[in-house]
Amino acid sequence: MSNTMNEISFLLKSKYKIISDSIFPAKGGFSAKAAYRVVSSDGIEYFVKVYDKFLPTTRFFVERIDLYMPVLDWLSTTPALHGRILTPISTFDGLYKAETDNDVYTVFLFVGGDAPGVHGMTKKQTAELAETLARLHDTGDDVPFEMPGLSEDISLSFCEQLVWYLSKADTKNDKLYNFVSPYADMLIKASREALSLRDTIRTGYSPIVLCHGDAHGNNVIQGEQLVLADWEDLRWAPAEADLFIHAWHKHSNTFLEAYAIARRGYFINKELLCFYTLRRRIEDVWVDMQRLIEESPDETERAKSLAWITEGIEEIQKLII
Repeated sequence: MSNTMNEISFLLKSKYKIISDSIFPAKGGFSAKAAYRVVSSDGIEYFVKVYDKFLPTTRFFVERIDLYMPVLDWLSTTPALHGRILTPISTFDGLYKAETDNDVYTVFLFVGGDAPGVHGMTKKQTAELAETLARLHDTGDDVPFEMPGLSEDISLSFCEQLVWYLSKADTKNDKLYNFVSPYADMLIKASREALSLRDTIRTGYSPIVLCHGDAHGNNVIQGEQLVLADWEDLRWAPAEADLFIHAWHKHSNTFLEAYAIARRGYFINKELLCFYTLRRRIEDVWVDMQRLIEESPDETERAKSLAWITEGIEEIQKLII
C-alpha cells in the first residue's frame, strides 16, 4: 500500500473509526486535490475527498467546510432529500473534517454511478434534478439551527479583480495578459454590466432560499436515482442562483416546467437568470486566470485552463452582444 493509502487508512481509523479494507482512486471534481473510494472491513463504501490547505484557488472551499457540512448532514436526513443528496460522515468527536499538515479530508457515504456531464443529461435526469432543487429550495427554512456565514456574497469582488488585472500598466512579459488582452475591453464591459445588474435587480428583488450553488451535470451522480453532489457552494440566495445553469441548455423547457410543477406558485425571474449567467461566466474566467497567476500548473493543466478561459470568453461575448 502506498504512503498516501497508508495515510488515508490511518486517518479513517483514528478519526472516523473506519477500518479500511480497500482504497481506490476516484474522481473528486475541480476543488479536490484527490478523491478515493474506500471499502471498509464491514462492507460499507465511503467517498473521501482531499483538499490542499494552501492552494489559493481552493482555500475558499476549505474554509467553508465547517459552515455547510452540518447543514448538508441535516438535509440528507430529511424525507424530502434523503437519498437524493450526498450523506456526510462526521469524525467520532463530531467534526466534519480531518486534517494533516498539508491536507484536509471530508468523508461521505459512497454513491456508485456516473456523472452525465454538463451537456449529457437526459430529459428524465433534467426533470429529476429540477425536482430535487425545488425540494431543496422549500426545505431551507426548516433547518433547526443557525447557519452563519452561508449568505451569498454579492460583492462580486472577482469582477473588480479582473478589471484591475486587465487595466494594470505593468504587462511586460505577462503571457497571460497577452493571451486575454484582445478581449480586455469586452471583459471590462461585462464586469461593469454584471455590477450594474446586481445593483438594479439583485438586492431585495427575489425571495432567498437555500441553494446548492453549482448544480450542473458534472455534480450529479446517476445511481439508482439521481444524487446531487459537491456541495461546497451551498448558500442562501435567490432560486435563480441554481436555475440559471439549466435555463439555457437543450432541455431548458423540461427543467423549468419540472421545477414549476414541483414548486407551484413560484415565478422564475428571467432577469436574475441573465444576471447569474453573466456572473458565473466572468467568475469562471477569473478563477482560471487566477490559477495561472498564483499557482504553478504543469503544461497539461495550463493548457486546460487556457482552453476554459477561451470558452468562457466566448460565452461572455454572446451574453453582452
